[in-house]
Amino acid sequence: MTRYGFIGTGSMGSMLIRHFIRTGVAAPQDITACSKTGASARALATETGIAVKDSDHEVAQGADVLFICVRPLDVCGVLAEIRSVLSKETLLISIAGCVTLADLAAWTAPGMRCARIIPSITADEHSGISLVAWGSRVTPEDKELVFSLFSAIGTPVEIEEKHIEVYSDLTSCAPALFATMMQEYAAAAVRKEGVPPALAEYLVRHTLIGTAWLLTSKESGFETIISRVATRGGITEEGVKVLRSRLPAVYDELLDATLAKHELVKQTIAKQEKDC
Repeated sequence: MTRYGFIGTGSMGSMLIRHFIRTGVAAPQDITACSKTGASARALATETGIAVKDSDHEVAQGADVLFICVRPLDVCGVLAEIRSVLSKETLLISIAGCVTLADLAAWTAPGMRCARIIPSITADEHSGISLVAWGSRVTPEDKELVFSLFSAIGTPVEIEEKHIEVYSDLTSCAPALFATMMQEYAAAAVRKEGVPPALAEYLVRHTLIGTAWLLTSKESGFETIISRVATRGGITEEGVKVLRSRLPAVYDELLDATLAKHELVKQTIAKQEKDC
């Protein structure tokens, strides 16, 4: 029996707990959790049957696998609080962006086995990517366990930590970015032709869903869909030309902005280290 502890039951922590239970990779009686005020953890316990503890310390003390599901700027403080009860037998998993494996090693007990995982909200639909970066001390058994957990809610992909920020833009951030793009596309139709906003968004949303299903086919990649719809000399081709012309600069600017924010958060975390 593997005992799982969750410190933090916000949007992502609670999603992981719900789906680990629903897919059967973890049982409610094997999961303990706590949250900052206790309210979200108690509500989740009522829903799922997990056990709630009063403190981070209690959750950490009894866990074989400990998930840190708090904001990046809160990770250092949480680990300082529980450092004295962390065991080398515990696998520590952080889902916080900008907190590096080196940070986790420095803020925990010597010899701690650590991993970073960046899941996506698409796991709500048992889909999408969970990025996985391993610390140097993880074992083959640790990797097997993590892959069994995250394969149940999507597709885990091993990556080099040095690229984790840009990869997380492509996975964890992407649902919000895609939704924004489609929302703006629908808004353009409203501006140009005065069509009902709700109908424009409905049409775009369901077309996006259908396109995503097409992309699940091994024979249907981006270029395949483009070539099928944007026939040479046709109407759609004119729209594709506009996007090919304008979007490279837009996406370069997007990545510049998000990567700069990652760096700013890292700098703020570095200033906290003296308190850990």
